[in-house]
Amino acid sequence: MAKFSYKNMMHSTTQQTPIFANHSLHPRFNIQGVNNAVNLVIEDRIAWLTDIQTQLVSNLEEAQR
Repeated sequence: MAKFSYKNMMHSTTQQTPIFANHSLHPRFNIQGVNNAVNLVIEDRIAWLTDIQTQLVSNLEEAQR
């Protein structure tokens, strides 16, 4: 639970959780599992990850100023 809590906390610099920044998914604690996972076409997934990475880089550059 401690590891889940840490990875689910918003980072002040990136404004994202560590799991979202690394895997583009918000962690969920569900004993029954994920029943309705989003299935994206690979090109859409890559574009989505690129957008997230761009936003993270922007947040880090802003924090360095």
